[in-house]
Amino acid sequence: MSRFELIPAFVIHRRDYRNTSLLLELFTPDQGRLPAIARGAKSGRSSRAMLLQPFGPLRVSLSGRGEVKSLVGVEADGRPYRLAGEKIYCGFYLNELLMRLLQREDPYPSLYLLYHQQLARLASEEPADQCLRDFESRLMRELGYGLLLDHTADTGEPVEPEQVYDYLIEQGPVRSVGGQTEARIHGRTLICLDNGERLDEQGAFEAKCLMRRIISFYLGDKPLKSRELFQSLK
Repeated sequence: MSRFELIPAFVIHRRDYRNTSLLLELFTPDQGRLPAIARGAKSGRSSRAMLLQPFGPLRVSLSGRGEVKSLVGVEADGRPYRLAGEKIYCGFYLNELLMRLLQREDPYPSLYLLYHQQLARLASEEPADQCLRDFESRLMRELGYGLLLDHTADTGEPVEPEQVYDYLIEQGPVRSVGGQTEARIHGRTLICLDNGERLDEQGAFEAKCLMRRIISFYLGDKPLKSRELFQSLK
């Protein structure tokens, strides 16, 4: 990559590095997740620290051959998305999912576009839950986890809206044999998730429970900090 090439990027994590610098985690369409050091970004003569915030589309220039690049240029690529109230934590949740589930330097151009779109939706009046479920389900598919939503795992029959299913992780839905379990979900909820359609109140609750189970399975024992913070504030 040329030293002066500007590429699209979002900052999905940042922390202080030494006295005047920042250690960044960038999300880019063609190079995936990248670490970079913004040297001197916190000094009094630098205005870069204001630009290097989450939720703002950027163009960045990087140099270096090692895993951790040096940030040599940055400019805004549009207005930052203004997230207010609980939607701030929703944005941090999206960032943490990318940090935890994406390997460094694996390109996901369609996922980058999806992330851009979901930030725009979160900054609008659209319900946050709908944005999160759409992102989670698409993220699972992009990462190759094979989220099966439109037909049953055991018989291959199409999912029926009024039928109740048990969702088996890494397999898919099977007709429920009865009993109240956390795996139960209505067919219409699965269909809405599959098509990105608006969920009703029951569907929103069922979809949230389903996606939480699936994501927790792939994340392992370490909980999400953004979820813990949001719950503590509530």
